[in-house]
Formats: sequence, C-alpha cells, structure tokens
Amino acid sequence: MEVKHEKLKLKNRFVLIEDKKEIGEMTYEFRRDNIMDINHTFIDEDYRGKDYGHKLVDAAVAFMRKNDIKAIPSCPYVKKVFDEHPKYSDVRL
Repeated sequence: MEVKHEKLKLKNRFVLIEDKKEIGEMTYEFRRDNIMDINHTFIDEDYRGKDYGHKLVDAAVAFMRKNDIKAIPSCPYVKKVFDEHPKYSDVRL
C-alpha cells in the first residue's frame, strides 16, 4: 500500500493505492500559502474499518510539517481525527 501526493491545478489530493487500485483519497485546497483546507476524505467501502483514513491523515500531516503548513479540517473525518489525537495539534488551525 502506498500514499501518493498529487498537486493538480484544480484538485490537490493524497491518494491511497493498493495493488495498483485507488482505494481512497483526501482532497485539500490552499486558502493562503501556508494554510490548507482539508475538505474531503473517502475510503472505498470494501476497505473501510481498517484505519486507512489515518494513513491519509498521516501523509498530509507529514507534508504539512515538512513545509510549515497549518490545516483547517473542514472534512468531518479529519476534524474527528484531529479532535481525538493531540499529536496533530501542531498543524491544526
């Protein structure tokens, strides 16, 4: 399993891939240079319940820490993860 980061003109996202199949994504957009809004997370229903969403959150947080970026978690899933895990408090707005 791997997480790929795609920076596209209209859609930025982290993509979760297993056996060459896209099984999940987390999308975001920049509000300012150092503030991103994580606005959507999706995991294919065949893969839910295995904490794969956390893999996307961890990849996004690693990217934010490396690039000194803060996040607005407008996605309900990401907001819940951020609320439940203080280890992400350094990147949350």
